Parts: sequence; structure tokens; C-alpha cells
Amino acid sequence: MSVAPSLDRTIWGASACAGAMALAFYLASLAPGLTWAHQGADGGELLAAAVTNGVPHPPGYPLYMLALQGWLSVVGLLAPASDLAWRGNLFSAMCGSASVALTVIVAGHLLPVRSLRWLWAFLAGMAWAISPLLWSQSIITEVYSLHALLVVGLGWAVLIKPRQLWCVVAPVALGVAHHLTLILLLPAALYALTVGREGGRRWLRPSLALIGATTLGALIYVRTPLAASGLSPINWGYADNWEGFRWLVTGAAYQGYLAGSSLAAIAGRVTTWAYVVTEQFTPLGLALGFVGLATWDRSAPHLRNFSLLWIAPISVYAILYHTRDSEIYLLPVVWMLSIWMTVGLATLAEWLAGRMGKVTMWLASLTAIALLLLATTVRWESIALTDDEEARRYLAQVAEVLEPNSIVISLGDRETFALWYGAWGDRLLAEAAPGLIVVNESLYQFDWYRRLQRDLYPNEPGVDVSIAHLIETYAGRRPIYFADAPIQFEPDQIEQIGPLWRLVDFR
Repeated sequence: MSVAPSLDRTIWGASACAGAMALAFYLASLAPGLTWAHQGADGGELLAAAVTNGVPHPPGYPLYMLALQGWLSVVGLLAPASDLAWRGNLFSAMCGSASVALTVIVAGHLLPVRSLRWLWAFLAGMAWAISPLLWSQSIITEVYSLHALLVVGLGWAVLIKPRQLWCVVAPVALGVAHHLTLILLLPAALYALTVGREGGRRWLRPSLALIGATTLGALIYVRTPLAASGLSPINWGYADNWEGFRWLVTGAAYQGYLAGSSLAAIAGRVTTWAYVVTEQFTPLGLALGFVGLATWDRSAPHLRNFSLLWIAPISVYAILYHTRDSEIYLLPVVWMLSIWMTVGLATLAEWLAGRMGKVTMWLASLTAIALLLLATTVRWESIALTDDEEARRYLAQVAEVLEPNSIVISLGDRETFALWYGAWGDRLLAEAAPGLIVVNESLYQFDWYRRLQRDLYPNEPGVDVSIAHLIETYAGRRPIYFADAPIQFEPDQIEQIGPLWRLVDFR
């Protein structure tokens, strides 16, 4: 699908510069430790799972767990006094900045103009870098920054190296082993790999390459049952057996979010999709993106087809999958929009240069840089997390409240995953309250969770039945705290102490 000559050194230089600037930018806005911001509550669970060699929430993210464990160990050796969550945040910053550098390479290959091609490619990378979705996920511990890197890697493989099928194996295999939504990009990848091939069997070799890569990625999921057999306290699905493994990898607990929405709800989700996409680059950027798409429609219809195949499946999925963070799945859409936008800007600048002189090319590029700087400044306060302390403050307050042998019952994701981090990640709570037991009320509905509690606490009878039974068994014997105000007790039966509620009278 080549539309431009081989990349010269200026593109490689622009790529390195954009990657370095993005990394510096992310470091400047990085969360200093554990955070709940930007839908990042999962970070505490992911870090605790990495420390204890556990299995996080579905589908288990085996590649991310392996990468995060290695990263935490290396940074721990180089900076042993560094905060555990900060190390995880730094990993996201590295992945995000790498995706920016690779975006410059891809954009430099796709741009239809020769004049200042390195500069337009650089602007594509920086636009991607400051898009709120990528920026927000590159400064917290979450799976999406690595996902973004693998998405861009797939784009690089199928757009720049379509004839070298071995190049597509790594991004597809690693992407499948990391975040299963990458599978939704494979129709576009297959199309890109077949463009320019001739013969009735032109689909065969690309199809076999993608199937083989997907199979390799699936093999990495062997990490899940191996980790599950080690009895980590973070052990979703307790997947040391086929039933638990199937439940975990298929996301059985979340399948209800993908069905049953009314037409009104779907219409609302479509509105959300439009808002999220427009928010990334403002209406002006979106308009330039449509100019870029129109350029491809006229001069490179194969790129038009590819890009529409790229964004359509993931957009439909994000619209139908009704969860609090499903808009983050639109990262591939935002990436493609950054390419469209830059193609549109370069096309418009070249058109103006043909009528008003080449100086307009520089004026257009300088204007674009100024607008990017303005967008960064305007968004800084709402996205940057340099001063974010809410989650860390919560854990510090919990540590002051808890007594030895306490039982803490949680419900919501934010408090639950923060407590898991404090108990088994940086162990702040475990050290403050020896003998601590942390359980989640909503997870008791699953057989695997009750079995896990029984195996974790073999000397604590009743911990594997239900929350009601747990309270009945240990009231008066252990201090019992709730992370959320319990509604099953009268006001005089509980007492709020710091961020927790203590059971003081069990009748």
C-alpha cells in the first residue's frame, strides 16, 4: 500500500524527536503514585497482581502482566526507593511515547506531499501524543498505553511492510495476548495485506499469516493457568482449571454489558462516540481529518477503504459495549484520525502554496504547532496528574484506622483495587495491620472467589461462604470495617472512622 518513496533521515529524526518530546511531556504530567484518575482504578489491582504473580480481571492480560513484572523488577533495581505505582505509571509513559515515535514513521510514509514531509509527520505524532485519550492513559498504570503501541505497530506492519508478512506476526500475536479488541482490527489488516497482490489466492498467504499470529498470541495465555496455580490473592477466575480459564478469557462476567441496550441507550452511546472523537482534536481538527479522508478518496482509495475498515468495527463495539470506560477502546479510531488530520493539513497547505507561494507551507505548519501548544495548555489542568494524591491519601488514612487482624469488606472498584494494592502491592496496609483480610462483597457471587478465599485462609472458617456469614462468624472476634457505608445495618450499629465504617454492634 505504499504511496510515498522510502523514508529519509529527516523522518527518522522527526520520529526520534517526537518520541523524546512525548516522553518528556508524559513525565511532566505523570501521576506520582497510585491514582484513580482517568478511569485508572484498575492500576492498583494490576500492580498487586504483578507483585504477587497473580491474574487480574478478565481477560487476564498475560502479556501486560509479564511486561509489567519485568519492568517493575528492572526499575526496582535501578531506583529501589521509587514508588511502586510510579514505576507502573512510567511504563505507560514509555509505551505511549514509543507509539508517538512510530506514528511519525507511519505518517511520513502515507503523506501524499513531498514538501516538509518530515514536519507534517512530526505534527501527526505530536497530535496523537496530546490527544486526551492517549495522554490520559500514558500517565497512569493501565493496559491501554501498551495497547496503543501495539495498535500503531500493527498499522506500521500492514501499511509500510505489507509484502513482508513476517512483520505482521509480532504486533498481532502480542496484541491478541494483550487486549482482545485488537482482533477487531484484523479485517482492515487483511485488506491492507492483500492490496496489490494478484491472483485468485491473493488472500491465502495474508490470511494464514494473521491466523498463525493469532494462534501464537493465544499461546501466551498459558501464563494464566500457571499463575493461577500459584495461589495469588489476585486470582480472577481461579483459572487453574478449564472452566475458570474459559470464564476469565471470554469475559463472561462482562458479557451483559454488550447486549440488552435499548435503542435510546444506543443513540446516547452514538452521541458519546461523536463527542469523544471530536474532543480529541476539536471540530477544526475533525474537519481537517475529513479533508484528509477526502484526499485519500480521490488519490488513494485503498487507504480510504483501509481506514474505514479500521475504525468501523471498533467503533461499533465501543458503542454497544456499555461500560464506564468503553470510550478508551476508541484509541485506534483516534490514531487514525490523527493521520487523517495531518494528511488534510498537508494537502490544504500544499494547495495554498500553489496559489500563494511556498511561505504558506511554513505558515500552516507554524499555525498547527501553535494550535497544538494551545490545546496542550488548555487541557493541562484537567489531564495532568502531577499533584494527584487522592488514592494515596485514601490508603494512608485507611492505614491509620485499621487494627491488627481487621477484616475489610469492599464493594466498588476504586476502593477495592486500592485496598488490594495496599494489602499486596506496596503492602502499606499489611504492615499497618498484621493479619488483615480484605474481601470484595460483589465477588462472593462467584464459586471461584469463594474457593480462592478458602484456599487463602484455610484456618479461617466461614470466610468462603458469604459476606453475611463472614460478619456473623467474626463479629466481636475481629474488627470489621466496610469501605462503603453498609445499608444492612442501623446507623447506631456502625461508626465512620476516617474513610471506613466500623461495625460496632452486631445484633
